[in-house]
Amino acid sequence: MKNRAVNIPAAISALPKSYLALLAEFPLRPIKNGTEYDRAAKIIHLLALREGALNAGEESNLEVLEVLIERYDLLHYSINTDDISPTRALRMLVEQADMTVTELGRLLGSKGAASELLSGKRKQPSKAQIAKLCARFKVNASAFLLPLKRPANAA
Repeated sequence: MKNRAVNIPAAISALPKSYLALLAEFPLRPIKNGTEYDRAAKIIHLLALREGALNAGEESNLEVLEVLIERYDLLHYSINTDDISPTRALRMLVEQADMTVTELGRLLGSKGAASELLSGKRKQPSKAQIAKLCARFKVNASAFLLPLKRPANAA
């Protein structure tokens, strides 16, 4: 067999070596199983620790790996939120943030509204309150909205 010189396209040879090393460690393709998920998560963790000191290739790799992990999570670990009320979601977020009713009241502009929402007396925050909650907890507004009720004769 003859030794052939490998012709690497100029675009590939111009890529940073660190980026090519990341591709060798985990090629950018859909994650198929738990082992690949763990490898991708390990790379994300290592890159995230260096955030701010990454080159453009590493930043791109990190961004794509995060999307691949998110997609895998959605396909394999999605949570049915149909039975989670706005009250329950708010209680969980407030508890995780270690917030008091007073702090939530400051955020919403009313301690009374905070108390009513947490107790379930008010079923859903106002639009303005939802905007504040979404900004504070970095969640989608749907977490604080009651599901739409369909009329009995709806198709």
